[in-house]
Amino acid sequence: MNRQRIIGLGGLLGLAVLILILPHSRFWFAALVCTLAPGYLLERWLDLELAPLVRPSLWIGLSLAVWPLGYVWLTTFGLAFSVGMITFIAFGLVGGVVWRIWREGEQPWALPAPVPILGLGLLIVAFAISTRVSHIRNVAFPPWVDSIHHATIMRVIAEIGQVPYSLRPYLPVDNFGYHWGFHSTAATIYNLSGMSIPQFMLWYGQFLGVLIVISVGSATIGLSKSPIAGLAAATMTGFISIMPAYYLSWGRYTLLAGLAMVPVVLLLAWVAMDRSDRKGLILLTITLGGLLPTHFVAAGFALLWCVAVWLGRDVWYEQRWRVLGNQAAAVGMAILLMSPWLALLISEIQPAGSGTPKQLVGGGYNTYEAAKGLYWTWNNLVLFFVSLATALIGLWQHWRLVLISCLWALLVMLFANPVVIGLPYLSFFNNNIVALAIFLPISLWFAFGIASLDQGLSKHLKVGVARGWRAVRTAILAITVLISASKMHSVINDGTIIAKADDLTALNWIVQRIPKNARFAINTEGWLYNVARGGDGGWWILPYAGLQVSTPPVVYNQGTFEYIDAVEAETGWLRNASDKTPSELAQWMRDHDYDYAYATTNGKIFNQAKLANTPEFELVYENESVAIYLRK
Repeated sequence: MNRQRIIGLGGLLGLAVLILILPHSRFWFAALVCTLAPGYLLERWLDLELAPLVRPSLWIGLSLAVWPLGYVWLTTFGLAFSVGMITFIAFGLVGGVVWRIWREGEQPWALPAPVPILGLGLLIVAFAISTRVSHIRNVAFPPWVDSIHHATIMRVIAEIGQVPYSLRPYLPVDNFGYHWGFHSTAATIYNLSGMSIPQFMLWYGQFLGVLIVISVGSATIGLSKSPIAGLAAATMTGFISIMPAYYLSWGRYTLLAGLAMVPVVLLLAWVAMDRSDRKGLILLTITLGGLLPTHFVAAGFALLWCVAVWLGRDVWYEQRWRVLGNQAAAVGMAILLMSPWLALLISEIQPAGSGTPKQLVGGGYNTYEAAKGLYWTWNNLVLFFVSLATALIGLWQHWRLVLISCLWALLVMLFANPVVIGLPYLSFFNNNIVALAIFLPISLWFAFGIASLDQGLSKHLKVGVARGWRAVRTAILAITVLISASKMHSVINDGTIIAKADDLTALNWIVQRIPKNARFAINTEGWLYNVARGGDGGWWILPYAGLQVSTPPVVYNQGTFEYIDAVEAETGWLRNASDKTPSELAQWMRDHDYDYAYATTNGKIFNQAKLANTPEFELVYENESVAIYLRK
């Protein structure tokens, strides 16, 4: 056995030992295998001859893409992913990785980058892991509104092993056109993890938070051909910008997964589309195909980058029509790969003014004015001007990349604000999400400036001075990582915490003791327009215990008009029921067939003290902050 094989297999063995000794080892095994191994095998099979540090972005993006593609076609042919099949595939992927590493051992091996660069890269990954884990240390449930319906969709996929075209038996929602790519990958890993749903979502969400740091940094190396620039982009994404780490506060898991895939499209559209072979075309098609059901807006970002690259680079070359044809072919084939789901989605589109998420245009939530506060947070404002200043430096060596990335940003803003050219807002491409993703162009501009400065000075300085410069800039970036990571202690807005540890104890009791046909009335508050949200951990009863609640996850608004009206009538009554007496609450529950009330010490409607010792309710469970009452 030669040295290359010893190093490769030894590294795998060391990783296996580390996984075994880590807490939640089953999760780490499943997450690493499912989010890296498929992409690794595809990338090495269709080798684009990219630098080793560029490849991890492809591994991540392709891996996150293949699972939605697998689900859509298994579902189309009436098949499903069972737990046994997923287990078999996971160990098959491990075997494929071992075989590929053995094959790679036939080639000469060298360090993929200088030792200081590798050390700094490992430092960034280590701090990304440590900060993301620390952010969920004292959290029992994923925060805020989106987490509830993501958990519900994931549970449906985990149980049926197919695309969730229907959310039954948990919600009477059929022809469900919501983007489900994140949920399919998550359900696959969840079935192997041995975790509860809320615990898994917290850990997998933070795992994605690490992957996006690697993906942005790795792809930026491929764009700029500068390892230090890639590490700078990873640092900006991971520690300096509050986004995407802050997504945890809102449960924005689908956007996080989609943006982890976008850098792969940025890279492939730049370096692979003008190749004479079809390898880049195949990889771009797979990535776009998996990105479409993962997040609509992230897919829009990716497609607009392709447009910006063609306009800013390829349109000037003789082969511009061939390149445009390749891009169109990749997009067309990606649409074909997702055609079974896209056909359903298109059939469900409703006219403007229908008042549901299925409408294509309109919606005050989408406007620039509604998102202005997110665009210009203090963190974004400072980083925006810093990145523009570094982008000006980037014009020195990477003027085309800088200009194309600026054109990309302008196209995105135009697409989010079509009113500037007299067109209506699009319901699925809103300013709110664009504001949350602004860290991506900021990271690129920052990196291109660093790359230009580094490469320019390295060319014009004497050898000894250039070597000193490289040592200084590596040290400065390492110090930046240490300082910025040390300040990122917590990103959760306490106001977005809905469920806590006492709720988990209560929900576990519900799973063990309450009949499966029972229905719960829960505390309810206003959220967005006529859509209500749960006011405490009782909202998690449906995705966690599988029981019906008076305020369902907000994706109920993907159902029929009759169902939407019925839900909003009930939640509308509850939102104004804080002054109702126990007898009035009990009568409402009787009229609407709710058996139990989930009451808390701070409940605005179903309050622990309010319902205690009343003739209408019988206490059946109680802990420090939660009480469950049976309606008599």
